[in-house]
Amino acid sequence: MTQLLTVPPPPEVVAGLGGIEGLRMAPTVLNTQEGPEGDRGPEAAEAVLLLQATFTHEERARAFWRAAAALMQQLATAPGFIRRYSFADGPTITLLALWRTVADADAFFASDEHQAAMIGLYRERWQYSHFAALFEITSHRDRLIFCDHCDGITPMPAAECRGCGTALIDAHVTMARKSEQP
Repeated sequence: MTQLLTVPPPPEVVAGLGGIEGLRMAPTVLNTQEGPEGDRGPEAAEAVLLLQATFTHEERARAFWRAAAALMQQLATAPGFIRRYSFADGPTITLLALWRTVADADAFFASDEHQAAMIGLYRERWQYSHFAALFEITSHRDRLIFCDHCDGITPMPAAECRGCGTALIDAHVTMARKSEQP
């Protein structure tokens, strides 16, 4: 039976990466969140939101996180929201969010809750720097499953390998089901 793994780079690869100009690896906090469309893979996204922020005042940063947590609550039910990933890279926080459509992302941006957060950002100056960009995905390649039982390659979403019929695991569906369990 196929089992999905979480596999970090092996130590010898990490050691080799240390010699690449401009590349660094550091422990970080990774936040992920699935939305109402969380059982879909990245191929379902027609829009990607990129946010970036830095902070210089701890109390202002705490106020930002309180506002962000309230928005995350809203994202849980936001139409068209697939999932988001946010992580720290030293003092820089980056967020990537997948949306079904640009219109879905724009509707969330226009919501009363998000507009209140934006007013708070400008009024309270929670961040030292803030960047936001919404990109429309105009083309992509299929997400593929390389069967570990045969040499079949199956585009997702699919329930079974087109080469041998083995049941396929869709990580996004699996994660969505786990997050629904109490």
